[in-house]
Amino acid sequence: MKVYKSNRLHYRPFQNSDIRFLVALLSDDRVCRYLPGNIGYPESKIHNVLYRFVNSGQSDPYYQVFLVSEKDTMKPIGYAGIQIVKEYEKYEIFYAYIPESWGKGYATEASLKMKEIAKNSGLKELIALADVENIASQTVLEHTGYINQGEIHLWGLDLYYYEMNI
Repeated sequence: MKVYKSNRLHYRPFQNSDIRFLVALLSDDRVCRYLPGNIGYPESKIHNVLYRFVNSGQSDPYYQVFLVSEKDTMKPIGYAGIQIVKEYEKYEIFYAYIPESWGKGYATEASLKMKEIAKNSGLKELIALADVENIASQTVLEHTGYINQGEIHLWGLDLYYYEMNI
């Protein structure tokens, strides 16, 4: 998997050494509020997530996950990627960021980069899912070019389902 850059961000493949950052990120209840389970993940689950992230792209060329860092400081702030939503057999852009980076436009910037990567990988369309209460994520998706198709219930969550041709 390649390394990418955007205006303010740097994207690189995950490594096993990123476990401390990922534990800090995904054990935070604020970060996981709109993810399945609605609370921070236990460390054992986060190790499984890291394994999937490190091995992304090996069996599915469209599945890619990147550690996202501020370009100037190289401080990790979250992750962004492209993964399949098996229930729909379609790919989505997904992301999570440390609370200190919220409200700075990083999620939108990374989402646009993931859209570019998906297009360059040969994907023609993407979906996205956002908790109906997660206004910030809904705004990011709309700025990325997604169109809200309505509300669904999946993984125990009430979500908005978005689609986008790329």
